[in-house]
Amino acid sequence: MATVNMLLIICLIMLCCWFSYTDITERRISNKLTYPAILSLLVLRIGFSPEYLWGLVPGAVLFLVFMINPRAHGAGDIKLIALIGMSVGFERTISALLMMCIFVYLYLGYTKLRSGKLPNSIPLSPFLSLGLFVVLQISIKTIGGY
Repeated sequence: MATVNMLLIICLIMLCCWFSYTDITERRISNKLTYPAILSLLVLRIGFSPEYLWGLVPGAVLFLVFMINPRAHGAGDIKLIALIGMSVGFERTISALLMMCIFVYLYLGYTKLRSGKLPNSIPLSPFLSLGLFVVLQISIKTIGGY
């Protein structure tokens, strides 16, 4: 199963790079890629490693926030978090979200210092992807592999 998880991580990294690009340029994350990926992972995780389904919890919480206030964040961000959650599990997803918050605040601080004002909205997937990369790098170094 370790080989399958490593292949999933490689695919996830490629998807995160693409989603970051499209989120920056078009402000959207494609459903044509997220839905099949989520469905495939759901089937795989239910069949072979259901403990990874706990990774859906952060996405579910953010979905509830989205239902209360749709302007809080985009629906594509929720799907990306669900995808990350099923790929790397609950703990790493929470860690990636915390790292994302740090990177967003650093970006906003830099933007405020540079231009004197804050943007109305920012694409979150590049920051989430960066947070995920940091968490995966730490995981690989501390436990000797994924």
